[in-house]
Amino acid sequence: MKKLTRILAMMLVLVLVLGCFAGCKKNPVDDPNGTGGSNAAAKDSYTYRSYISQLGTTWNPHAWETDYDQTIMQYLETPLATMSIKDSEKGVYQWVYKAAESVTDVTAANKGDLTKYKVTLPAGQTAEQTEKGYVFEIKLNPDMKWQDGTPINADTYIYSMKALLDPKMMNYRANLYYNGESAVAGGYNYYYALSKDLYTAIAYADIGKHSGKIYLDTTELDATGFSDASGNALPKYLSISDETIYNDAEMNVISGRKLFLDYKDYYEKGQLKLFLHQVNENYNENYAETYDATVGCYKVDDYTIRYVTQAQIDINYFLTSCTSNWLVYESLYEGGKDTSGKLVTTNYATDMANTMSYGPYKIESLQKGKQVVLVQNENYYEYTKKEDGTLYAETDYEVDGEKVQSWQTTKIVIDQMTDETAKQAFLKGEMSEWTPSADEMANYNFSDQMYRVDETYTMSLFFNTKVSALKEMDKSKGNQNSVVLSNHNFRKAFSLAINRADWVTATAGYKPSYALMSDLYYYDVYNDPNSTYRSTKAAMDAICDLYGVHYVDGSLYATVEEAYDSITGYNLTKAKELMKQACAELVQAGLYTEGQDIKILVAYSGGELGSSEQNQITKLNEYLNEAMDGSGFGTITLEGVGNVASRHGKIGSGEYAIGYGGWGGAAFYPFRNMQVYCDTEEYDINESACWNPATETLTIEIDGQKVTKTWQEWSRSMVGTGPYANASEGIKLDITATMEREFLNKYYRIPLASSCAASLLSYQVSYYTENYNIMYGFGGMELLRYNYNDAKWADYVETAGGTLSYE
Repeated sequence: MKKLTRILAMMLVLVLVLGCFAGCKKNPVDDPNGTGGSNAAAKDSYTYRSYISQLGTTWNPHAWETDYDQTIMQYLETPLATMSIKDSEKGVYQWVYKAAESVTDVTAANKGDLTKYKVTLPAGQTAEQTEKGYVFEIKLNPDMKWQDGTPINADTYIYSMKALLDPKMMNYRANLYYNGESAVAGGYNYYYALSKDLYTAIAYADIGKHSGKIYLDTTELDATGFSDASGNALPKYLSISDETIYNDAEMNVISGRKLFLDYKDYYEKGQLKLFLHQVNENYNENYAETYDATVGCYKVDDYTIRYVTQAQIDINYFLTSCTSNWLVYESLYEGGKDTSGKLVTTNYATDMANTMSYGPYKIESLQKGKQVVLVQNENYYEYTKKEDGTLYAETDYEVDGEKVQSWQTTKIVIDQMTDETAKQAFLKGEMSEWTPSADEMANYNFSDQMYRVDETYTMSLFFNTKVSALKEMDKSKGNQNSVVLSNHNFRKAFSLAINRADWVTATAGYKPSYALMSDLYYYDVYNDPNSTYRSTKAAMDAICDLYGVHYVDGSLYATVEEAYDSITGYNLTKAKELMKQACAELVQAGLYTEGQDIKILVAYSGGELGSSEQNQITKLNEYLNEAMDGSGFGTITLEGVGNVASRHGKIGSGEYAIGYGGWGGAAFYPFRNMQVYCDTEEYDINESACWNPATETLTIEIDGQKVTKTWQEWSRSMVGTGPYANASEGIKLDITATMEREFLNKYYRIPLASSCAASLLSYQVSYYTENYNIMYGFGGMELLRYNYNDAKWADYVETAGGTLSYE
């Protein structure tokens, strides 16, 4: 369950938490100033106590992976810029500088950088004609320091960028900086400097058409820009040996990229698959010496850097990328390196001893798998020390017309615990927030302390559909007849059998979902605050097509909006029909014996399974057995498994046949969303056992022309330097919607619900504003207010008899 702590946190570029509506008007309790109390030592102590089902394992900005990691990391770093409240009543936001003093587009004055760092210009445009969108000057905040007092300057940023992109390390989070909208110019080549084989494409050759030669059908390659040095298409005959197919000499260089063809000894549909590997022209064992000349992130003076983007970007979207940061502390980062493996790794930011904060808080204590305690970082630039030794901060910008106190919280305690344990602590006044279970939610629906906020995450079931892997799981992993998941009609019936409107009642804070992206993705938010992807005709058409809901003349629905709004994802009649068909197909294929029972273990959670998760699984079993009744199948039992580390990867490796989890974030970048399902180089895709999107192709009609690319290529095509990155919004919407529909139609993944953080907030604290806004939430931890200090709160809880009521 996603906790409200993320909503309190500073907004990060890839985890912009979105909201549907704010909580009720609050009735603050006594003593709003939090003064007095019997414990004098705690007079100015304000502790926020939170919990999570699993503590993070690394808060290294170069390597973090999960939301659990970010829960800790968000307090230890400072973004270059962020968004905050300007007018809370009218919902007006403002950009606020933090680790930066300013960010300015200086492209017009630095056009030479476009050539030096080889940026990607729009077709027909020269560097001299380019006036904006590539070179951004970042004036750094000279008051920024690490928690030990070490200054943070331009050298810190350049070292950290070199370390992030280091090809010997292949850092996971480098993908945000060598790829995507705000990729640093030259970052891609630097990151892959030690990779000899950069790219894999695919073509097909008809078998038996030619004697002694095989004709290479390059139609698909032409669409991705492959041609000979003169720009001509590539209808060439290629000789084959037992192991390798070689290029004709005149084909050795294709669009400036050397390729070799690797023959793979298998056939599909009468065709031979040819895998084309691109030789890295920029391979360089002495890569470290090339950074200054090739990577567009450089020092101007001690407190100024310039950041050159590979592709053109609007200043607002560049500022959005500045809401995260890439800094690491050099001596700890280097001291933690391990060079014994194929890649160099570092233990930086995995424990208290190897962590250095430059955010408003620092780690005071850490018990792995149990608790982390953070306290104010006395060297954080916003704090001033009062005469009594306590730290005080206020905004250097105006909120609702005045500067206000910030970072009032003096301590943050995050415990690893279940919702049930947290409930007991919350009602005793020992927890600042709590997420009620679905069964208990009704008791608190009208509480003044209840907050509900929609999130971008879509929760789904995802599968391993590989027959050989499923057979092995049936033999050795505790499954029985899990091989049924290999059948497309079975998986489609599985989806249509789920009554999502009922399923979400098993868990607090979920809404039914039938697609990959929720209602909270915006494709042009800075120019049109209503530009949600899901409300576009392309996106609605895609889901209507998927579920067979039509709105033509004479049909039940007159408009696409009416048709889309009617979708529930639930069709028991169709599910029964498909189950019967699936059973017959599986029996005919010799994969299943009619009437046998089915049991499948589901990797359901990285933490312990709670009552909500068990209720979810119970309902899934009920839906499936109802759909399978009379189909020829026996009964099915899905058995949830908790405490499964790296459960997403264990689906692909064949440890489990079904996994449960969610993708979310990047709310303002819907056109990059499909990469998490298709880009095998950037992401460890959950469906890796089902298909290879780097080789499988998809044809999409663009402006009346059919264009074929691999799924991976399509997923990259609208971001960074992709061929459609600067295309019209209409084209990008059509591509995204087509990909979403066609991927969902594979039923490798079944969306169930979009998440909504629904939590009770302690009487001790209040959000700055009750009016939630997509840009700044409720004001975050920075503007959180305390109705009681710790001592006064303890007195209040004692007066209440040690148990509080929030109903």
